[in-house]
Amino acid sequence: MRSAIEMTHQVLLIDSYDSFTFNLVTLFRDLSVHPEITVVPSAHLTPAYVSSHLFPALLARFDVIVIGPGPGTPLQEDPDMGGIPHVWHAIDKYSTGSYRWVPPVVFGVCLGFQWILLRHGHPVVRLPRPRHGLISVLDVTEEGRHDLFAGLDGKEIECVRYHSLYVQYDNKFAGNEDIVPLAWSLDANEEGEKVLMAARHKTRPYWAVQYHPESVCSKYGAEVLENIFRISEGHTRMRRQWINRVLEQDHLPLLKASILERQDDLESYLRDRQHRCKVLHKWPHQSAKRLEARDQQATIATPTLFQYIIDLPENVNVSKFVTELCEQVFEISGVFSLLESAAAPGSWSYMGFNENIPHRFTYYIPDPFLTETSTLQPQAWTVDSIDDVWELLASVMDVNISQVIQVGCGPNNTDTRISFDQLKDTIKKSRENGYDAWPSFFGGLIGYVSYEAGVVAGLNVHVDQESPAEVPDIDMAFYTRSIAVNHKTKRVFIHTFEEQNFVTIYRSWILRVAECIEKLPEVRRAKGCPPTERGIASLSKFRDKKVPGEIRLPDKDEYLTKIDRAKEYLASGDSYELCVTDQTVIIEKGSLHDGSGDSNISFKEMRSDWVFYKRMKTTNPAPYSCFFRSKKSALIGMSPERFLRWDNNLGECELRPIKGTVKRTSKTTLEEAMAKLKTPKEQAENLMIVDLIRHDVSQFCENVEVAQLMGVETYKTVYQLVSVIKGRNMRPGVTGADILRGTLPPGSMTGAPKKRSVEILQELEGHRRRGIYSGVSGYWDIMGHGDWSVVIRSAYSVGGQGTDVQRIWIIGAGGAITALSDREEEWEEMKTKLDGALRIFQDV
Repeated sequence: MRSAIEMTHQVLLIDSYDSFTFNLVTLFRDLSVHPEITVVPSAHLTPAYVSSHLFPALLARFDVIVIGPGPGTPLQEDPDMGGIPHVWHAIDKYSTGSYRWVPPVVFGVCLGFQWILLRHGHPVVRLPRPRHGLISVLDVTEEGRHDLFAGLDGKEIECVRYHSLYVQYDNKFAGNEDIVPLAWSLDANEEGEKVLMAARHKTRPYWAVQYHPESVCSKYGAEVLENIFRISEGHTRMRRQWINRVLEQDHLPLLKASILERQDDLESYLRDRQHRCKVLHKWPHQSAKRLEARDQQATIATPTLFQYIIDLPENVNVSKFVTELCEQVFEISGVFSLLESAAAPGSWSYMGFNENIPHRFTYYIPDPFLTETSTLQPQAWTVDSIDDVWELLASVMDVNISQVIQVGCGPNNTDTRISFDQLKDTIKKSRENGYDAWPSFFGGLIGYVSYEAGVVAGLNVHVDQESPAEVPDIDMAFYTRSIAVNHKTKRVFIHTFEEQNFVTIYRSWILRVAECIEKLPEVRRAKGCPPTERGIASLSKFRDKKVPGEIRLPDKDEYLTKIDRAKEYLASGDSYELCVTDQTVIIEKGSLHDGSGDSNISFKEMRSDWVFYKRMKTTNPAPYSCFFRSKKSALIGMSPERFLRWDNNLGECELRPIKGTVKRTSKTTLEEAMAKLKTPKEQAENLMIVDLIRHDVSQFCENVEVAQLMGVETYKTVYQLVSVIKGRNMRPGVTGADILRGTLPPGSMTGAPKKRSVEILQELEGHRRRGIYSGVSGYWDIMGHGDWSVVIRSAYSVGGQGTDVQRIWIIGAGGAITALSDREEEWEEMKTKLDGALRIFQDV
C-alpha cells in the first residue's frame, strides 16, 4: 500500500438510487483537487460486510464519504437508506473505544443531510408543500460565510431543491447543539418557518446540505465542495498520518492486518459493486451465437456500398416529394419504413427498403429467444437475458464495407470508387466544421424498443405485467437499401449495399429509383413540366373513407385518482415527479384482408395504415415522424421529442427532452404561451428531467453540457418547453448503442428518480403495459450513427390477422405530475396531447 500522505484524495459516494448521482460525481471530478471517486449503491453495503474485516480497509481507503441523495425517508428501518445506517454506526464504533480511529470527512446531500441531522436529534417531518425542482435563495449565516460558503460574500446563491421532507432544527435539547446552521432558505414554508439548507457538526468533520449543489440551476456548487476540501485539509493530513503510523508500527495489529492484507479483497468488492459498472460494461461487437450461425451459412462476401446523389429543383415541396417517393418506390421494393422530419427542427428524412422481406428481429419480454425472420426459414436465437438481445443486434451491425461506388459521379457519368474509411472521414470533417451536408443513415436497423424493454434493459427492473405483450418489445428490420432526403439543401442520397456478386442487380435498383424520382408529379411540377402518363402508385389510390369502429377514451375519474395518488407519493418523498399516462383504444372493425393469401403483411392493411399516416402528417406534423409496418403491428408517429442522437465517429450525442405543453389555437400567441411555460411549475418539470438526463449521459461521456435550457418551440398544435443536452468525448469502449441501452426508458416518460418512479408507475397504472408508447423508435446506422425519438403523439396497432379482422389501435397520452400540478389542468393537458393523434381516426 502506498503511503497515505502521497495518495490522491479518495471519495466514496454512497448512491441511494437517485437519478442525479453522476451529476454529483461530475461536480467532484472537476474540482481543482481532482479526487478519485468510487460510487457504491447503498444496498450493497450490507451489515455483514460492514461488520467484516473488509470495512476498516474501506475506511482507510477513503478520505471523504458522501451520503448521496435519493428517494424515501431517512428513517433507519426504511429500506431507502440501504447500508447507510450500518456505515454510520461503524464510523462511530471505529472513532471511539480502543481503535481511536480518526474518522473520514462525511458530506451529506439531501437525504444524506436529513440522515445526519436526524442522528443528532433533529426531527425530520413533511413540508406543507414539497419543493421539487424549485429554486430558492440561501440566507447564509455568519458561521456559513467563514465555512462552506467562504468567498461568496455578496453573491446571491440560488439553489435547486428536491425534497418533500425537512429538518426541524431545534437546539433546545441536550446534544442538539452539536449541529451548527450554515444557511437557511429565504422563502419560508407555509407556516412562516425558514427551512435549514446547510449545516455542519461542531467538532467532527461532518457537513451537509439539503439542496442539490449539482443541479444545472444551482449556483456555486463547485465552490462549496472546494471549501470542504480546504477546511478539512488539516484533518485529512492528520488522519493519513495516523493511518501511516498504524502501518509502520505494531499498534493495533488486527487493524493493520485488515488494511494491508485485505486490499485485494476490497478492490474486488468495489469492482463488483460500484455503480460505475454501467460505464465499464461493454457487450462484444460479435456475438458467439451470431458467428456460429454465420458459419453454418454460405460464405458472405464483403459488401460494397453504392451511392447515387440527385439534386431536386429549388422550389420542390419536400414533404409532398417524400410522400410520393414512398408510394412509387413501394411499387419496386414493397414494404418500407419511413423516418420523416415533417417539421422543424428536423431536416432529414430516411426510408428503408428491401427487395424482399427484410431481416427482422423481434423479441418479447421475458421470452428466452430472439426471432430472426427473412426470406429464409425463421430462426430463434437463444438468449439468457435482454443483454444477449443487444449483443446479437450489435453483431448484426458489424458490417465490414469494402468500398464505396459513387454511381455516375465521374466524367461522362462513370462510376468512381473510394474506400469506406474515406467516406467516413469526409463526413466527420464536414460535421466538425458545423455542416449537416451528409446523411446519418446509409443502411442498418430501423425499428422500436418498447417502454417495458427499456425498463428491463436500462434499469433492470422486473416488468410485472397484467397481460402478455400483444406486440414485440423489440422489433427492428435490417435494411440494405435506403433513401435519404435533406430538406434544407433538397439533395437526395440513394444507397444500397450487398455482396459483390450482386453488383449489377443493386446498381440497377438505384437507377430505377432515380428514374422514379424524375417522373414524380411534384418533381415535374417544380421543373415546370407536365405530368407523365405513368399510372398513379397503387399505394396512393386508397382514399379516406369512413372506417367502422369505436373509440374508448380514458375515464376522467380514474385518471384524476391516479393524479391524486401520484401526489401522495411526491409528498412522502418517494419521487420528485411522476409521468402518469393512460391509453385510448380505437377498435377498427371489418375485414382488411385483401384476399391475396399473403401470410406476411396484407396489402390492404399497408394502404390503410399509409392513409392514417398521411392524415397525421397533415394535421399534426412533427420533426420525428415515423411509419413502421410489420406483420404484428403498425406504428404511426408524429413525435416532437428526440430521445437520443449519436455519432460514434465524433464521440458525441444529443438529447432533446420536452416537458411543458400549451395548446396552440388561433387565439394563443407565442408571448402568451411563453408566459404560461415560464411558470415555476412548468420549469420545475423540465429542470428535473434535464438533471436526470445529465446524470444518465455522464455515465457514458466525459463532458455533458446543457446547450439549451427550457426554450419554447412552436409546433402545429402545441407550444413546448424544450431543453437540449449534449454529451461529448464518449468514454473508451462506449458507443451510441451503449448509451441508448443505458439511458432507457426516456426520463421524460418516467419522472425522477427514474428507478423508483418506474416502480411506482407500474402500481399506479395497474401493471398494464404501455407497449410501444413511451418507448423509442429510430435507426441504428452501419456508419456509426443513430437517432431515436420518444414514441409520443403516436398510434400503434395490434391484431389485424385473419379474414374477419377486428384491429385495435392504441394511443397513449399523459403528463408529468409534480407537487404544483392541478388535477383538472393535467386532465386537459393529457387531452391536448391525445387530440393530435386521435384526429386521424376522426371518421371512426
